Amino acid sequence: MQANAFDMSNVANIHHPFADYTLADAVKLANNNRNLNLLPPVGSLSEAREVVQAMVNRAGFLWITGMAALDVLDAAIENRELKASCRLI
Repeated sequence: MQANAFDMSNVANIHHPFADYTLADAVKLANNNRNLNLLPPVGSLSEAREVVQAMVNRAGFLWITGMAALDVLDAAIENRELKASCRLI
């Protein structure tokens, strides 16, 4: 784990119902982006969501991985059932 990285051990690892993607994957995606930009790792799920949302906003196409990442992050942050509402239906 990187120094000051968000501790995922006390968070349930949510699996996307329609994609092979998990909450851990979404946090890793955010941290990889932060690392590429020479920034420290994310400190919370909300911060990871902000990073991924910024990545989605900059993409010039419909980015399926970004949508799946936002789905699992939103479900974890809002403590809701992912199958009820997600971007990949």
